[in-house]
Amino acid sequence: MLDLVLGDERPGFASRGGAGTFPIVCRQVAGRITWGVEAIMLSAGTNVEWLRDDLGVIESAAASHEVAAQCTDTGDVWFVPALLGLGTPRWDYGARGTVLGLTRGTGRPELVRAVLEGVAHRGADLLEAAEADSGIAIPRIRVDGGMSANPTFVQALADAAQRPVEVSPVLEATALGAAFLAGIAVGTWPDEAAVAGIVQPRTRVDPARTLDRTRWREACHRAAHWIPDLSAVDF
Repeated sequence: MLDLVLGDERPGFASRGGAGTFPIVCRQVAGRITWGVEAIMLSAGTNVEWLRDDLGVIESAAASHEVAAQCTDTGDVWFVPALLGLGTPRWDYGARGTVLGLTRGTGRPELVRAVLEGVAHRGADLLEAAEADSGIAIPRIRVDGGMSANPTFVQALADAAQRPVEVSPVLEATALGAAFLAGIAVGTWPDEAAVAGIVQPRTRVDPARTLDRTRWREACHRAAHWIPDLSAVDF
């Protein structure tokens, strides 16, 4: 998920916004609600697990970085990580995982890099959707979770989004955020401002090149509506 904090004002839509995000309550402190919007991809690290557990292309999740680093680009191979369909912004449950552009010269490094870059492109999709539904420009992306430990993925995310990416010093930052809110509730800290500067990024990754977002959208178009009955599902 990508969560964007908005503030005291509730988003202008009650359910799903035009760009495919949802209004959420980010937190409630002393009775004051802080609103936000949430964009969702349906599979991220699952795609790396698929490479490891089902295809046997890599021996471990960490190896995905090492293998992908053996090539500088995908050789125009594209992977759409729609193993469970596509969430924000398309919400197409009938979309399916798709690999495009394979040639006789495509090797293991190109395939693994294509998977990591495909998830990164989905991250950029979420970013664009959150900006569209909120009307707020996002200057940088903060990431945590298992894939934040993968340098190839983090760099690809910065390249796809054309924004700096700040990597959390704690792998599971959600738990840390809950601990901070608990501390505010019992008086360890007076408010959110008091804890805002405690945690600093482990590292910052700036864009190094530009990934082809137009080509990416074409790949998503080809992956869409593979199972029409599921694509027709809406909510």
